[in-house]
Amino acid sequence: MNSTVKLVLVGLFLTVFTSCKNEKEQLVESPNVILIVTDDQAYGDVSFTNNPLAETPILDNLAKEGAFANHFYVSPVCAPTRASLLTGRYHQRTGVSGVTRGRENMNLNETTLADIFKSFGYKTGAFGKWHNGAHYPYHPLGRGFDEFVGFTSGHWTNYFDTTIEKNGKPFKTEGYLPDVLTNEAIRFISESNKENTPFLCYIPFQTPHTPLQVPDTYFDKYKQKGVDDFNATIYGMGENIDDNVGRILKELDSLNIRENTIVIYMSDNGPLNYRFNQGLKGRKGMVDEGGVRVPFIINWKNNINTGQIIHQSLAHIDVLPTLLDLIDKEYQYKKSIDGISFKPLLQGEKDFLKRKLFSEWSGKKRVLSNNYLMINDELFNIEKDPAQTSNIREDLPKVYDSLVSSYNQWYSGIEMHSETKEIPVGYSKYPTTVLPAHEANLYPPFEFRKDRRHTGIAYHSLYGWAHDWIDFWTNTSAYAQWEIEVVEEGDYEIHLQYALDQENLGVKLQVEIGNQELIVENLEVFEHSKFKNNDRVQREQEAPETDWNLIIGGTLKLNKGIQKVKISSIEIPGGKSIELKAIHLRKIKL
Repeated sequence: MNSTVKLVLVGLFLTVFTSCKNEKEQLVESPNVILIVTDDQAYGDVSFTNNPLAETPILDNLAKEGAFANHFYVSPVCAPTRASLLTGRYHQRTGVSGVTRGRENMNLNETTLADIFKSFGYKTGAFGKWHNGAHYPYHPLGRGFDEFVGFTSGHWTNYFDTTIEKNGKPFKTEGYLPDVLTNEAIRFISESNKENTPFLCYIPFQTPHTPLQVPDTYFDKYKQKGVDDFNATIYGMGENIDDNVGRILKELDSLNIRENTIVIYMSDNGPLNYRFNQGLKGRKGMVDEGGVRVPFIINWKNNINTGQIIHQSLAHIDVLPTLLDLIDKEYQYKKSIDGISFKPLLQGEKDFLKRKLFSEWSGKKRVLSNNYLMINDELFNIEKDPAQTSNIREDLPKVYDSLVSSYNQWYSGIEMHSETKEIPVGYSKYPTTVLPAHEANLYPPFEFRKDRRHTGIAYHSLYGWAHDWIDFWTNTSAYAQWEIEVVEEGDYEIHLQYALDQENLGVKLQVEIGNQELIVENLEVFEHSKFKNNDRVQREQEAPETDWNLIIGGTLKLNKGIQKVKISSIEIPGGKSIELKAIHLRKIKL
């Protein structure tokens, strides 16, 4: 090899090496993002908003070293807030219209925060409560997240030694669930750092949502302060979250990446019960200030002005554009977003784009413009009257009329579109689809009544929320039904997850899918085991955790397309039929 060739090769090597090195350095320099969202935590549930009982020193310091948005707004309930947070769009545009039975599913043509960060080379992980669709591809692993540990439903039924999900498979946990989720998030952060990869770590804690369960040390502390059991649990949950945020920050410090990590902390809506909330009117499920105004902290050490309190009105729809602005990335959105970046505020600019924020829920219309808040036929000045005690509509009729006109214009142009909510079945990445009882339609339609034993079929608990099951099944004309969309035809095993008392042996079931039917009989007895009750306050509406038998009832060939899955009890020789937790459809590989 002559000297000229050697010089050329050396030059090429140095060019490639330098290029790779620069790309790697550029990748590492991209700021990491940790987005923490709590569940049902009130604006007044933290000590830095002057709650005399709550103790959240880690969050207090996080706000002191970063910025606290004093008027930060979300949707009145969980799933809508999460949809807006993940897309930068009002939830009405995303297909999310509720919290159960598919109404929480975010349209598949929406682009998520995780999709966008992944396109920039970020590793993405979610750890906690998802609540924007349980079935793949609505599942987090179908929405841009590389990793998911948690649960997809609107709440979890037990916070101690339970079984959640890890990347599509059952994950048996030990200890208190928020601690477990924090452990998994810390693992993800550490592994991403070792790989020299920037990360987006989304941590939607499920607390302080019910059930009211918290370790003794936290509960006892607030009981000693004279707090009732309900609120002692709530504040204990809040302090546990505070401790876990401290553990996450400690990990960032130990990895020496604190200055390269943006940390956001917020809640998804107001409190479930009426408790200290700085006098704000309303609670979860309401568009009043107490239902939609939540604590919001953003911290990026040495990169944003510290110790500032932002009084301008900000919202969940602003988080996505703000993060992209902070990491200096531009993205060509497929659909226009509603949020705007508030990066200028974080860097000391006083002027901020004046705009209106809209909301609607349960027949209530809300518009916030500067200090004026319109809710249906009332008008308030929330700067002077944050508790909404004085309706000033008659004093300022032109302001009121203007806000009504703005709301009508917004609502008429929202282009609300919900995809059909059939449960997708047959994706190769998710060969097993679970049809949970709480997503079924019951016939005759179930009623919200405490005496459920005479309806022919009903849910074990009152409302049929997540984790509930079909019970009180005493009528052969009653049945449960799901709507599915088979994306790939083939043979599917039909599994039943059920319980059956000895006295009710002899039940015969019929499963119908499309034009196929399957008879299931000779079921074995399976009675529930008694699980430890960790509730501090007895629950009334949420189903408890229990165990179930799982059997293969048979195999059916399913055709591609939209079909109905119907299960009925054609023989009930005892007092009632099975208790049904779910039907599993597992595609058989041929």
